[in-house]
Amino acid sequence: MPLFEVTAQGLVPFRQVLPGADLYESEIEHLVWSDLEAFLGETLFPIARQARLAGGGRPDVLALDESGRVVVIEIKRDVDRSQLAQCLEYAGWARSTNLDELAALYHGGPAAFFTDWQDFTDTNTPVVVNRSPRIVLVARSFEDRTRSALDFLRENGLPVSVVPVAVYEDAEHRRFIDVEADHEPTVGGGGTAGDSGGGGPTPVMYQGRRAQIADLIAAGLVGVGESLEFPRPRRGELFRATVLADGTIQTEDGQIWPSPSRAAMSAANVPSYDGWHAWRLPRLGGIKLDQLRQRLVAEALEPFSTPGGDCDGVA
Repeated sequence: MPLFEVTAQGLVPFRQVLPGADLYESEIEHLVWSDLEAFLGETLFPIARQARLAGGGRPDVLALDESGRVVVIEIKRDVDRSQLAQCLEYAGWARSTNLDELAALYHGGPAAFFTDWQDFTDTNTPVVVNRSPRIVLVARSFEDRTRSALDFLRENGLPVSVVPVAVYEDAEHRRFIDVEADHEPTVGGGGTAGDSGGGGPTPVMYQGRRAQIADLIAAGLVGVGESLEFPRPRRGELFRATVLADGTIQTEDGQIWPSPSRAAMSAANVPSYDGWHAWRLPRLGGIKLDQLRQRLVAEALEPFSTPGGDCDGVA
């Protein structure tokens, strides 16, 4: 899909970057690893990049979701049948792995794994590995026969997610990433781009894209300068932050973060945390940002569910 910048002189097209397979995969892999939530629309617990499995193979990224499901993420410029088969082999490994094996692969070291994992799940005992792994394919394109195979897997409820990603560049050589799952609701056999037929939670969508703090501000649910608190009673910790006018969040150390999760991770010094569930509004009795996000989406849907309402929400 072409992207344009709107200028006084008209539409100026962005140039799509078409790097070689190795460059695309290494660059996108780095970005995915740095911010899993931006690409997948959910907060995951990162395990490792390019981990060497005991039975052979090196998946690009391994992670866990909050229920303990292993998430195998493969980043390819173009996905063919052999790469899809490789992903299924990794999923087979993920069905039989355990926390001890994942601890040995953990990027923070085996000694830190269990503490970090319990921090992520906010539990007193480690959540064990769920035997239903998930596969996420991040790619620029898919061969036709591969896409047909993916559609078959997804239509039969297998946990496979597809996230098409393209890289663009403007005249000043600034790079832009187009994550199709963020705004293109349909692919394949009628599922959503982020939907996997049981492959994980669906991102909270508002006006065809993921809801943001800026949307809460625009709806009057969160104020500019709003105080936020992130309590961690199990550790006896309380962190504070402030919502800025552009929807970013400033933590107590003065750093500014683009998302609630990045702010929570920085404040608590943890490798991953779902900031939408972490940050609360003292002004509203400690309600979570996620609850306000759900309210925003519900209110946006009300006109469509009202008997007699038309597509514009006018009765």
